[in-house]
Amino acid sequence: MRPPRPATRLRLAAIAVLAWPLHAAAIEVPPAMMQGLQAEKFAVREQAQAQLLGWARQRVEDAPELLYQQSRVAADPEQRQRCLAVLRDLVTDEYLRNGLGYIGFRMNPNTEAVKVPGEDLPRFAIRVLQVEPNTPGHKAGLLGGDLLLGVDHTTWHQDDTAAVVSEKIKALKAGTRVTLKLIREGKLVDMPLVLARRPAAADLLQFQFGFGGGLLTPETLAAAEHAAKAEYFRRWLAARKAKD
Repeated sequence: MRPPRPATRLRLAAIAVLAWPLHAAAIEVPPAMMQGLQAEKFAVREQAQAQLLGWARQRVEDAPELLYQQSRVAADPEQRQRCLAVLRDLVTDEYLRNGLGYIGFRMNPNTEAVKVPGEDLPRFAIRVLQVEPNTPGHKAGLLGGDLLLGVDHTTWHQDDTAAVVSEKIKALKAGTRVTLKLIREGKLVDMPLVLARRPAAADLLQFQFGFGGGLLTPETLAAAEHAAKAEYFRRWLAARKAKD
């Protein structure tokens, strides 16, 4: 087969250049959802916003820019405000995906040698003291008193401290699926879970044993996390505005 002539190659290149932005141009915020954002009834506006968020989460590559533009140029103030709220939710999703790995438990300061069923030599484990509520560890069934031998193929050594174990867990990205290797009541247990993003106040939790009367309350922790998410979005928005 003969190669295309130079003139033909130029025409093909021109078509490719013209077609390149059509993908972005073809995607737009559904007009029906935009119309719903300014509906007279509050319930309809709320429903439209929820639908828009679902639509945007299926288009995470294109939706942030589309929502950013609509938050600035949409005709109705309610539309602009709600597009900005959906954009904030998308950026928060990004915040949660891109953080350090987190299981959500407190542990003894040092590892201890433990007998592993079926093995002649002992291994080193870190003892779980307390599991924080509503964390991956809590949802997976991790309990105080469990002995953590490792995470996937990562194991501990005799001189490892709680800080070393924490750093090894933080080295894994939020959203990573892992398997905890445990000893519970003398038996080996494999516990799969998905790591969350390390909370903004996680490093402060090691100084507190229980919430009651401690240095931190659930409300304080929630406020710290809310502030971290708000700051992440503020920086994201500032960086995007700088490109205008």
